[in-house]
Amino acid sequence: MAEHRNIVDRMIGLEEKREFREFENRAQKLGENYYEDYKELKKYIWHSGVTKWSDIKFIFGQVLDLLEEAKIQDKELTDLIGSDVATFIDEMVDDNSWEKSKKINLIRS
Repeated sequence: MAEHRNIVDRMIGLEEKREFREFENRAQKLGENYYEDYKELKKYIWHSGVTKWSDIKFIFGQVLDLLEEAKIQDKELTDLIGSDVATFIDEMVDDNSWEKSKKINLIRS
């Protein structure tokens, strides 16, 4: 779909804004406790150094999937990912980083 976007859309990021609003809507449907967890995680993700939208989108999608799973199972988020939430997010960021993917490609070749 990205290849069919016009120049104005690409410049101001309309698609990205729409996708982010969808994340926010999903998070608000989680309920008060899980939404509070989401807001705290969101702050941490924004300060994690991830700059590429595809990486941010992947991380937010995974976090929301986990929160939805925790809600379905009536568990706390920490029951699913462990007590060190910051390390969990850092590992997601690191596993999805450009440098790591390039290093893996170099090793494979």
